Amino acid sequence: MNALTLLYLFAIQVLISYADDDLEMAPYDVIKTTETYEERHYPARKWVSTMSYSISYDDCTSDLFHKLFDYIDGGNDQGIKIAMTSPVTTFVQPGAGPNCESNFTMSFLVPEVHTAAPPAPTNPDVFIEERPDLASVFARQFGGFAFEDDYIREAAALAFDLTSSGEDGVNYDNWYIVNYNDPYAIVNRRNEVWFLRP
Repeated sequence: MNALTLLYLFAIQVLISYADDDLEMAPYDVIKTTETYEERHYPARKWVSTMSYSISYDDCTSDLFHKLFDYIDGGNDQGIKIAMTSPVTTFVQPGAGPNCESNFTMSFLVPEVHTAAPPAPTNPDVFIEERPDLASVFARQFGGFAFEDDYIREAAALAFDLTSSGEDGVNYDNWYIVNYNDPYAIVNRRNEVWFLRP
């Protein structure tokens, strides 16, 4: 890779970083911080969501993302463009066995300006989700370009740390894959896995 290419990639990353700084983020309060995870509280908010049954997150993520992107790009009953938000969350309900399909529900936060009356999706596969107050979310953060195996590894590490710390009442049956970055961001990528305590 020559110096001009490196300079070009760096310039793209700077522009993306500025764009990411302008994104509305899902609000939360940090309850506790440890060396490997945070416990957070997320207030109730509306999210636009779509779901798929698939053997693999990697196989369905592009289709899910594009359905949601079409919604914010005007695929709604008002035909308006809606600002991108962060993070993109995917709720994972694992299948009963290794060769069974899991349920993946991907969501974008509805911007606060639209939260009272979000435009209705025109795609029947897309819906507005009333996500309730999440009083106890355990989040583990990691960097780099992440794929399904990376998220599974980090989720296993988070589960180990939570059980080792004596955290009671955590739901390990379902979990969240969370991504904060534009797909083309090269550096300073932020990925997370979440477990919830109901």
